[in-house]
Amino acid sequence: MDIFFDHQTFTEQNYGGISRYFSELIAGINKTENDNAYVSLLFSNNIHIQESGVKVKPFLAEHNVPGKQKFIREVNHLFSIAKLHIKQYDVFHATYYDPYFIPHLKKRPLVVTFLDMIHEKFSGQFPELSDDGVLTKYKQTLADRADRIIAISESTKTDIVNLLNVDPTKIEVIYLGNSLKPLAAEVTEKIAPEPYLLFVGRRERYKNFKGLLYAVHPILKKYKLKLLCAGGGPFTNEENSMIHSVGVNELVSQLPVNGDKLLQKLYQQATAFIFPTLYEGFGIPVLEAFACNCPCIISNLSSLPEVAGNAALYIDPILPDSISNAIERLLNEGQLRQMLIKKGREQLNNFSWNRTVVETLNLYKTII
Repeated sequence: MDIFFDHQTFTEQNYGGISRYFSELIAGINKTENDNAYVSLLFSNNIHIQESGVKVKPFLAEHNVPGKQKFIREVNHLFSIAKLHIKQYDVFHATYYDPYFIPHLKKRPLVVTFLDMIHEKFSGQFPELSDDGVLTKYKQTLADRADRIIAISESTKTDIVNLLNVDPTKIEVIYLGNSLKPLAAEVTEKIAPEPYLLFVGRRERYKNFKGLLYAVHPILKKYKLKLLCAGGGPFTNEENSMIHSVGVNELVSQLPVNGDKLLQKLYQQATAFIFPTLYEGFGIPVLEAFACNCPCIISNLSSLPEVAGNAALYIDPILPDSISNAIERLLNEGQLRQMLIKKGREQLNNFSWNRTVVETLNLYKTII
């Protein structure tokens, strides 16, 4: 089979879960004997696609030039449309939700991956997620036109069915995998002199960083524990004010992350990975933590119990005592940390990118 992937996620994202998923899927397909994945992409500064073996040109990657992102988007958009008319392929797989390609598909099969339904579930609580309903309209258009929909968890499938009124038989659940592994201890320099809790990625809105900070600041002071935030951009003025207001300026820090090696070290050396999110479509960081022998304290909502099984300490993310009690348990119960690490490694066996690739190829075959 020849599978056509469009440019969207590799245009918009330089590093992160969505582009990692598609990069691993594309690389896996291209390793098979009889199948080929093509990406309609001229320019991209995405780290994952550059590592996947796909030939793509970076564009001013080290320079913040006004209009750079708009130029990349428009060039890749036009290139994708042109390729749709001249390239032979068996299935089109969209890498995000803009349905610009639909008029150019004609009758050829369409697969779309729905990663989450965050905007639909939380736009009432967080108005900045509403986007005037544009993204939801895009998703509805794709859901109606798609031959098959991939949901990355049973939780996400349920949300798609309920929020977009999609026939559940049209949706296939295909889990994601993990790309990280522990680094050899003897070559791993220490990230921080103090023990730390690790928070990974974006912090705004439903990620519940504010709720975490107010719940955890007494624990940080009591145990001289740090909260290290990896990626997600520098702290905003509002975040700095919150950190100052609870008196933990010296105990909370942010570190930019743009590659796997640093992320591996951060997980591997953390006291625990803490994930107080209100919603996740899947939760790749949980698998990353498992792979790097890092115990997990995670929310008991949405897809996370489905992914972590019995290998994590669960919290109710809206209850401060639930968060602080879980952290104290991990710090004070001698064997708990090692037990969680062991269970995490066992749970990781249920997920792999190879499984993602095989199940996705099988789905393609059902619609050709």
